[in-house]
Amino acid sequence: MLRLRNVHEPIIAWVGETKPMEFLTVVVLALAFSNSLGPTTTGLHDQANHPFNYVVVIVMENQGLGDIINNPSAPFLNQLASSYALATNYTAVNHPSLPNYLSLVSGQDFASWSKADCSPSPGCSAGNASNLVDSLENQGLSWKAYMEDYPSNCGSHCSPGNCFLGDTGTGQYAARHDPFVYFDDIVNSTARCSRIVPANSGGEGGPDDLFLSDLASPSTASNFMWLTPNLCNDIHDCTVSTGDTYLSQVVPNILNSSLFTHQKVALFITFDEGNGYCPINGSSLDCVYTVWAGPVVKTNFQSTNQYNHYSFLKTLETGWNLPPLTNNDRNATPMMEFFAPNAHDGQGDHKGADGEHRRPNVED
Repeated sequence: MLRLRNVHEPIIAWVGETKPMEFLTVVVLALAFSNSLGPTTTGLHDQANHPFNYVVVIVMENQGLGDIINNPSAPFLNQLASSYALATNYTAVNHPSLPNYLSLVSGQDFASWSKADCSPSPGCSAGNASNLVDSLENQGLSWKAYMEDYPSNCGSHCSPGNCFLGDTGTGQYAARHDPFVYFDDIVNSTARCSRIVPANSGGEGGPDDLFLSDLASPSTASNFMWLTPNLCNDIHDCTVSTGDTYLSQVVPNILNSSLFTHQKVALFITFDEGNGYCPINGSSLDCVYTVWAGPVVKTNFQSTNQYNHYSFLKTLETGWNLPPLTNNDRNATPMMEFFAPNAHDGQGDHKGADGEHRRPNVED
């Protein structure tokens, strides 16, 4: 079994010639065999060359790396970091929230207006700027954005495509934590607005049943899935302990889902921004807790290489052969070192030094 770090142990220190009929027979048999291997992923025609076919993203709020690592109020986040792959020098790109969310999906922070943390409106919009959704759809990849407490009907706050543009939903939803509603080619499209959905049926936080149910099969999952917790569960309005408890309930369900146990899929958890310093090197950069987890990710791994939110976007672009959106992501370093070269879809395990398959034991 994989050894898990004790929560009291400092994690940073711990780290020929063929006849026509024969040829036709071979082709038919080959196609039949390939179809027996199970469903393929839309848009990913050569899966062996991709480190992942699915990515799930969870963005938390307002805690630096030093606020989470070795914090007794965050035992699950520390356990996850020690079990999987932790970036100890990953930084936000700006303050406050909205510029960072926009950076993750567009390669730019739109600081001239986004620093106001404003709700989507004519003066608070990315307009026709290119975004990750454009890149995914152009490559034939599917996407879906799940928002806790997002209303099932946009009511009196509808965009032309029927996205909800209000600032609060059925509970503690915040538009500034939903970067997709700031792009015109998303909010003006009925098809795209239909891809922004509630994560939970109850309207008051977890258990994110609608999101989790889509992880049951490749037929219901999307290649790119984004989850925004509500203002309490993401630690914006509530304690670190509250957010850690929330993740301790949802993340094991993600990692134990059929998608994660049978497909090439990665989970990415980060924070939008922190408190303006990096405890590793003492710099004034804004280091935030960032972890990759799942069956294709290295275990017991840490990297001190410098990354930021643009690196996340560059990682998707590298893994899925997507074009860069701006010079920010074009020049960013992809986080490919976090993925296990011999990882495979199946049971979410990795070969150890002795050749035995091992699976990280992240407790429920």
